[in-house]
Amino acid sequence: MTVFVLDSSAVLSGKPITLSEGNMVTVPSVEKEVAKNEEDYRIFKYLMEKGLQVFIPSKEGVEVVENAAGKSGDMRRLSQVDKELLALAVDLKKKGDVCILTDDYSIQNVADFLGIRYEGVSQNGISKRFVWVYQCTGCKKVFKEYMSSCPVCGSPLKMVVKKRFTLSRKR
Repeated sequence: MTVFVLDSSAVLSGKPITLSEGNMVTVPSVEKEVAKNEEDYRIFKYLMEKGLQVFIPSKEGVEVVENAAGKSGDMRRLSQVDKELLALAVDLKKKGDVCILTDDYSIQNVADFLGIRYEGVSQNGISKRFVWVYQCTGCKKVFKEYMSSCPVCGSPLKMVVKKRFTLSRKR
């Protein structure tokens, strides 16, 4: 039985999610995000009535995600909520089939890096996985980690694709 990990876009998509009892999960941070808007929170509560469960991911899962996001270059693109969703998927993957429902391309990129299945909600999922680096706009030196400016020449850095992998399997 597949467990679906829902991010905010999946909760708020307006698309009917017809899953069996106990198959939908998310993290407390998603609930906090949607609680800011009364209508959005009603949708969330409705999904809870239909079986959506809220779990806190393990610290180990978060560490696995941060390590993978560091290697893929997605660390600055992921919010804390994104990391928690991915970490929950890492935890659940140990117990069986898991799929993240999200339109967030960075979540999909890291999920693919971790071998976790994902599906877009309102958009198609990614067709390529990227490894990102930071490149100086002045001297063109490349860095794996973000810095506010180039330590060599002081120019700003921008994210660029270091490697791209065409995804051969449907996620």
